[in-house]
Amino acid sequence: MKKREYKPLLYTRSLALGVSAFLLAAVTMGLGGCTENGEGAVGECTENGGGALTEALEPDTEQFSESYPSSEIAAAQGHQVAETQTTGQNLNEDVPESASQDIDQTALAPLEVHFLDVGQGDSTLVVCGEDAMLIDAGDNSQGTKIQNYLQKQEVEALKYVICTHPDEDHIGGMDVILYKFECETILMTDEEKDTNTYRDVVDTMENRGYQRTLPVTGQQYVLGDAKFTIVGPVSMSSESNNNSIAIVLEHGNRKFLFTGDAEEDEESEILGEAEASGISLEADVYKAGHHGSRNSSSEALLDAVSPAYAVISCGEGNSYGHPNAETLNNFRSRGISVFRTDEQGSVIVICDEEQMAWNCSPSDTWQTGEPSIEISTQTEEEVEAEVNPEVPQTVDYICNTNTKKFHYPDCSSVKQMSEKNKWPVNATREELIQQGYVPCKKCNP
Repeated sequence: MKKREYKPLLYTRSLALGVSAFLLAAVTMGLGGCTENGEGAVGECTENGGGALTEALEPDTEQFSESYPSSEIAAAQGHQVAETQTTGQNLNEDVPESASQDIDQTALAPLEVHFLDVGQGDSTLVVCGEDAMLIDAGDNSQGTKIQNYLQKQEVEALKYVICTHPDEDHIGGMDVILYKFECETILMTDEEKDTNTYRDVVDTMENRGYQRTLPVTGQQYVLGDAKFTIVGPVSMSSESNNNSIAIVLEHGNRKFLFTGDAEEDEESEILGEAEASGISLEADVYKAGHHGSRNSSSEALLDAVSPAYAVISCGEGNSYGHPNAETLNNFRSRGISVFRTDEQGSVIVICDEEQMAWNCSPSDTWQTGEPSIEISTQTEEEVEAEVNPEVPQTVDYICNTNTKKFHYPDCSSVKQMSEKNKWPVNATREELIQQGYVPCKKCNP
């Protein structure tokens, strides 16, 4: 599935050899990005070090955070550490007898998780051994950028593609990915959206002969030496965010939780189903739901997950107020270290069975995404209305002049509608039907 060579990993408890070899292997993959403030990181960091997706991430051992002790990073930088060869060398050569007894030659292949900087959107690349998985693909402007990033990471095919839900900021670039890469299993719900973005994805799947695989809670899938379990959605909702595919990714004793844009309603269902099924949601890393929105990352979910780290994917200066002050305060009060793509660019973590290495230090700004210093009490719908003031709040319906459908103004399909096709109108239902418009099946106006 994926062309990549790893150096053999030697794990010892008495020497730094195991971790050193792991880091040497990791830097050959090309890691980049660091925090703007850079505190806690080893070596120098540049401002907004994550960089654009179109640029190759340069290997730099100095950019690993202190998840590894500094002595082990020094070892990884070549200070009197023997580098193993891929061929023609006894793996125990030059290793003291007492240390060689601790070497585990059946170690798991490292797990890489790349939280990509796609602006106000979501996309995560997961790689383990020969297998790769992509979760979402940002908005319509990100497809080619993500394609280039995957190719620079030597990803040739995707064993799994997960479209968490059909919002434009999650599947906008997916048509490019599906067209350019061989994709083995595509996980999607059966929710449909009346948008060009959704149609582009479906049309590309049809052209490539791909079939969607519906998510079933409790179903497990193997990704190299890792595995993931579907934990949501438990049921389908009228609100697209609460139909997000959620997974628990496991690699040895390390766990990650991804919940897409799931809000408190779906989070509650996930918690109930997990408890009934005996699935533990406790995880080391929590991909913050809905870009750090106030409607996600509920107290109940955080109690169950108890993460050490949270990663927020959002765009710098976004109009939605992401991440929300309440969410950040909850993370901070719980001692959760936060990484952010709006501040740090692409955030990457590589882990083995014992250690986690990040390409940057956690953010320490705790800067909210509110548009002003005062804590905003606006809902996301009110923020959206301010961003698009041309849509009156007293209109009866919003018509899509392209699809010839009419919707209630608060219909979720309106948010996905192209501005050029959006026609606010004060008219009766019958008048619109007489003009050739048909009612939306989702909001049923």
